Amino acid sequence: MESWKRVLRREIRRSARVAVVGVGNVARGDDAAGALAARALLAGPGMLPAKALVIPAEEAPENFTGVIRAFSPDLAVLVDSAAAGRPPGAVFLVDPTEVADEDVSTHRIPLTRLARYIRETMDCRVLILGIGPSSFAEGAPVSPVVDRAVRRVVAALRSALDAG
Repeated sequence: MESWKRVLRREIRRSARVAVVGVGNVARGDDAAGALAARALLAGPGMLPAKALVIPAEEAPENFTGVIRAFSPDLAVLVDSAAAGRPPGAVFLVDPTEVADEDVSTHRIPLTRLARYIRETMDCRVLILGIGPSSFAEGAPVSPVVDRAVRRVVAALRSALDAG
């Protein structure tokens, strides 16, 4: 299986416009991972390339589909915590075919349904980048292992966006 970093770099390189959507509830421990990754990308250092749109969508990514559509990306990268039997802090590409639309989610709609909507209505490729959580406890901080994973994801995204 190809590494998530290699796939991310390749897909960003072949895209003229990339939307990065960070998903997660910042008040529920490791569920914040995607939103924190988007916030960190926006915080810098330096400006993001013009080909990038970064949205810290938090719990309601579906509310940002109009913004994504207006940007007209070739690629959308959805970043979220994903409990997929992987260890906490693991970073991986989520295969939407292995996740049922009815799966329990901390978001209003399942991310796989949002990915399908973006793909089908915006003619856009979609990657779902998952980060294995440790805890979704209300009011808990992000665990150190997930914090490190968020930093790895941000570095990989930034490097791929800057490279091309």
